[in-house]
Amino acid sequence: GDYGTSTSGYGGTSTSGDYGTSTSGDRGTSTSGNRGTSTSGDGGTSTSGSYGTSTSGYGGTSTSGDYGILQFKFYDEQSARHRLVTLYVGEDGIEPNVAYRLNDEHKPERVP
Repeated sequence: GDYGTSTSGYGGTSTSGDYGTSTSGDRGTSTSGNRGTSTSGDGGTSTSGSYGTSTSGYGGTSTSGDYGILQFKFYDEQSARHRLVTLYVGEDGIEPNVAYRLNDEHKPERVP
C-alpha cells in the first residue's frame, strides 16, 4: 500500500502504492505509485507514477509519470565499468507515461 515496500525475487512481480518502494529481480516487473521508487533487474520492466523514479538493469524498460526520473544501467566495455543513464521526464523530448529503453549506442528510444 501507500508508503509500503515490496520486494520480489528473480523474475517476480512487485507493486507498491504512492511513496512506496518496489523492487523486482531480473526480467521482473516492478511498479510503484506517485512519488514512488521502482527498480527492476536486467531485462525487467520498471514503472513509477508522477514524481517517481524508475530504474532498470541491462536491456530493461523504464516508464515514469510527470516530472519523473528514468535510469538505465549498462556496461561500458571501453572504460570497463558500469554506467547509468539518467533521463528527466519533460526534458529533451522525454514524455510521461511512455516506456523507454537504451539502444545499442546507449541512447534512449521509445519501446514500440
